[in-house]
Amino acid sequence: MLRCKASYAEICPISAVKLVGNSLVAWPASLKNCRRAPHPLRETKPFLRDQILCRESGGHIGNVQNNMSIGEYKGKLVALFRATETVLDCGQGTIIDFPTWQALREMLSAKATEVQLTTRSLLRLAGEAEDEVAAGLADEVGSGVKAELPEPRRLSSSVPAQRQPAISGGGQKRGAPASAAAGQKPPQAKKIKAELKIEKGGGSKSGVRLGDWLQGPHPGEYPDAIRLVSSMDSESCRQLLEEAEAASFVAYDVQWSPDFDEGTDNPIALLQLAFASGITYVLQLPLLGGVPEQVQQLFESSSVLTVGFAANETDCHKLEVSGVPVDRASLVDVQPWCEAEMGENESVRQGWRVGLKRATSCVVDFEMDKTSTVAASNWERDELTTAQVEYAAMDVWVALRLYHRLAGVYGQA
Repeated sequence: MLRCKASYAEICPISAVKLVGNSLVAWPASLKNCRRAPHPLRETKPFLRDQILCRESGGHIGNVQNNMSIGEYKGKLVALFRATETVLDCGQGTIIDFPTWQALREMLSAKATEVQLTTRSLLRLAGEAEDEVAAGLADEVGSGVKAELPEPRRLSSSVPAQRQPAISGGGQKRGAPASAAAGQKPPQAKKIKAELKIEKGGGSKSGVRLGDWLQGPHPGEYPDAIRLVSSMDSESCRQLLEEAEAASFVAYDVQWSPDFDEGTDNPIALLQLAFASGITYVLQLPLLGGVPEQVQQLFESSSVLTVGFAANETDCHKLEVSGVPVDRASLVDVQPWCEAEMGENESVRQGWRVGLKRATSCVVDFEMDKTSTVAASNWERDELTTAQVEYAAMDVWVALRLYHRLAGVYGQA
């Protein structure tokens, strides 16, 4: 059964629940103990339209967002929502409490867009988690269960915290949970904060075939390393050029100083690139004297796929102003893919576009730190702050993750 944490009231049978993306689908007739109510934050956050609450306890089951609602799905009326305060009771005394549905999907090693949940598959996961607890490799967590309930095996699996990306040049980043790679053992339930260190190099996997990469595990929430490239003589630049020469696909993003005055058309100040190797590069073009030839080829060559969020004519124009002709046929914009995945096609027709922060939250279940003061900062300065470098690197990294998540549905590998 799908149950409410607050009261353990039954919501619906597991067999009536399906994972779609990182959300749940259930037929309304199966949601026995739920009601829908306006979300208290809907005035300030319009995408949080409603809450799904347990009738018996008032416990919060999930958020109905504007792309996740009780409505038609593949010809049937369904509830499509993000679960928050729920557990899976598999019977046989086994209760599994997952911190996010993304974690459940990754532990199931499920790459398909839709996954039918079964008690058998969940019991298998519970058994693996129990083995980890017995081996001392994971913690058993028993909070949230009321005393009057029978004593079940209580297994809680958390998404592990991974090391934050190393930035060449130093700096620190907040510790944050990361996606569990498919096939990994159930992780520990402890949160770990890690400090950044100066990253001095490493191997490259940028020569990997696109189809093989898309069939592999979803990229983690953070890149393996961030390399700031501000000199053609630097080791980071040498590594970048090697990756660029080997790459058959790359994600990009660009920053330039605002064109405040009429007639101004500023060239790109910062070019960000993310490769299959897990490395992101932040290029300070004014200090490099322009875009290196090997990097130009990523955009000019018809044999290299370039991916971006809102990869539109403005980007192409700014790249060309900066001396980089763009092969538009090999340029992929993942923004409309995200809008289709989120059910925002009608909003797009009305002139509204989905931003990167919200797309990332809804499609890959990751909350970006989009601080406006950093977004509007001076990208042409010689000495970028750590916050600027991380902001720029994460913009391009999530574009790569969005492509990996959606290419199988909306693109051609």
